Amino acid sequence: MSAPACDEAGLPIPRAAFGDDQPVFTAANGLLEQHQDLVPLFGERGRWSGSCLRRPSNVIPGNWRIVFPTFDAAWNLRAREVAFALLNPTHPVLRNAGVFRPAQPSHLSTVRQLIERLGVLGRWAIAHNQPCHLQHWTDDTLTAFMASRLEAGVTRERSLVPYRSMLTALYDLHPVLTGGGLVVDPTRSSVVGAACTTPTPTVDPAVWWPLLRAAWTYIDSFADDILTARDEALARPARPAPAGPPPARPSIDERLDAWLADPATRIPVHASAFRTSPAGTPMWSVISLLITKGANEDALGASRSAAASRRRRVLSEAACGRTVALTPGQAEQILGVTRTPNDRSPRTPQRSQAELDAALETWLAGPGHLVPVQETIHTTTPGDRVVRTPRWSLLATLVYGPGGPSTITSCTSASRRRRAIAQAAVDAGQYQVLAGQARAADLPRPTPHFTEVRRSDGTVGPWRTQLTDRDLGEELRALQGAVYCFVAALSMMRDSEIQEIRRGALTHHYGTPALRAYKLKHEPGPVEEKWWIIQPVATALTVLERLSQHRTHLFTTLATPGTSGRGRGTGRRGISARYVIDTFIDHVNAHRHTTGLDAIPNARVRPHQFRKTMSVICAQEPDGEIALGIQLKHAARRILANPTTHSYAAPDGAWMREFDDRLATAAAAKLNGLLTTRTTGAPIAVGPAAARLHAGLDRAAAQFPAPADPQETPPELQALAADPRAAADLIRAELPELHFGTLNHCLWQPEWAECTKHLPQNEGSAPLIGACQPARCRNSAVTADHAPIWLAEQDDLTEQLRDRRLPPARRAALQGRLDDVEIIATALSQDL
Repeated sequence: MSAPACDEAGLPIPRAAFGDDQPVFTAANGLLEQHQDLVPLFGERGRWSGSCLRRPSNVIPGNWRIVFPTFDAAWNLRAREVAFALLNPTHPVLRNAGVFRPAQPSHLSTVRQLIERLGVLGRWAIAHNQPCHLQHWTDDTLTAFMASRLEAGVTRERSLVPYRSMLTALYDLHPVLTGGGLVVDPTRSSVVGAACTTPTPTVDPAVWWPLLRAAWTYIDSFADDILTARDEALARPARPAPAGPPPARPSIDERLDAWLADPATRIPVHASAFRTSPAGTPMWSVISLLITKGANEDALGASRSAAASRRRRVLSEAACGRTVALTPGQAEQILGVTRTPNDRSPRTPQRSQAELDAALETWLAGPGHLVPVQETIHTTTPGDRVVRTPRWSLLATLVYGPGGPSTITSCTSASRRRRAIAQAAVDAGQYQVLAGQARAADLPRPTPHFTEVRRSDGTVGPWRTQLTDRDLGEELRALQGAVYCFVAALSMMRDSEIQEIRRGALTHHYGTPALRAYKLKHEPGPVEEKWWIIQPVATALTVLERLSQHRTHLFTTLATPGTSGRGRGTGRRGISARYVIDTFIDHVNAHRHTTGLDAIPNARVRPHQFRKTMSVICAQEPDGEIALGIQLKHAARRILANPTTHSYAAPDGAWMREFDDRLATAAAAKLNGLLTTRTTGAPIAVGPAAARLHAGLDRAAAQFPAPADPQETPPELQALAADPRAAADLIRAELPELHFGTLNHCLWQPEWAECTKHLPQNEGSAPLIGACQPARCRNSAVTADHAPIWLAEQDDLTEQLRDRRLPPARRAALQGRLDDVEIIATALSQDL
């Protein structure tokens, strides 16, 4: 039984409302039937393990538990009561006390996080001499605590939300907490509320685009190289293991008992004084070799801790007369039959000297094979001399594999000959320098077959020129990070949902590619859902299926393949998403000079930010709010959309500027397209304002610098030589009132506008697109891009006028419209 909790005056605190023998988890928490005997009880003060519950893949086993504060008995009891109440919201004690919380129990991870913050609150309260009974706390107390959190640097987004949840739980559970809870509503505290209202941040556009481009490059271009290298590493011969389980070896005591139990056993003793041992002293080394069959001569040595008891047993038997006096020579004759080599594990069959020589020569002749050496500097009279000595054990591993000779020794003439062959290759320049205590995993292997890229310095070559086993492990983790970032961004799934993706997840949903996974949030148990995806996401999951070696799950821990056999396991399901993202960004930036990828700005990127950012982007599309509500799995609160999705997808300032930049970029591309076509001298538009458009483009083209050699650079390429945005700005300066349209382009001049001539004089400051008359307005210019629409309308009007049942008024209107359309259509056919 634990000691009773006491208050600050040393008085016992009343016993908790929950019994110490009450189980913490029930079927409502998702209790696994096969682990019901592992359910913790309320009286366990240190921690409550979640091993009896199904662990989500995105929670590592070490975090699947609740650890309670042990610095104070009162705070420990309070933390257990809060945790129990949140995990059992329908418990009769709560109902009888008038505490009515949502019937769905809180998630274990949520409770674990809340109890961690409760421990922070308890330490702060003790350090600042706050009353032990929370009912004596005031709003100023809560304000001081939250201010201390801000002073401690807890300012990252949403990091104060768990503190608010913890304080709210202490307020809601006041009637059942020993010593009482908060009586001040923390949600009404201005400091608590203001500190916890920061919305989920988006990924900045400057980070978003290079991150996704890098992720897709790894998936589409580098994945096959990495996975092929992994398969080759796993295919290398590993050190052979015994064919079956190792035989059980009796202990030394058991062997001594068996030796002494044999009636024929005689204990060898010295026939005469030998060194420091008088005559009649047992030959301890001889006895050790006899009982271990020649494997150990120190089994009864005085240096062993258990030797004293063993010697006493031998001396006891010797006192009974079971001895035989021997000289050292006679003992050697006995041991000559008994002595055997140490037991060894099965080894690979021995190869002949000729086979070993041929294997070395074949390896040295292979492309890219370099002898590992260690450089040392020898000081001589003329100057320092660099000596390169091969690392013989590493070379043996490379040449003969882990199961071959452990080193190329110098004890035989054949081995010395192989050393001479290797040294000659080093002298010829076929070597690689290894620093320190490098191992086989540190040996770089050339990768000339890797995908070629254009590097940042303008050269073209493989994106990795060489790869060690350690490098390969880093690339495997980078590939996993690339897939995670890509899937998280383009599927808008939660981290818990992404890590529940399993093999065979690709499917179709209403005729569209989709993937299956499990939704955990706000669900009593895993619920299978489907998320629509695009083909690149399906490609990423195909790569991930090849990367993962787990039987069911795709996002698992990865090991570094190596010659020792590491990396052949299946891994543990689940990853640390934040670590994977940070590692991928750091890896891309560290190797961008050889991979040709753009640098990713240093920023804090977390899984929930992908979901938020893609929602902001998709919300800009027509009917985006409806589609987002379905894809995000938000419960609809009204028919066509829901307010949760609408607020979640509201863009911030950075993305508003990004959308403006995208529109400006699209407009610049149109302007440059017009200018490039115009530099050939051909007309690009027809209609009343075509001449003005041509003149403006000609003036802009004339301001571009002339090529150094007009014979080499055609005039139509002058515009392309300039920066596209700078060229667009120049065209805008010449044609400041140019507006792009679906039927035509408008070179707006208010005095000539047909769309505003019937409006009051002070209301015609901008074109009215719905009232435009492209065939008649002097501001209208129609380009070849508009031609399909005009020609299609001409055919449609002609077809309608063939109907003899048309009323006269309708026929006249259609004919007038056709006359206007034919003016433009004829000009398009003749001039463009």
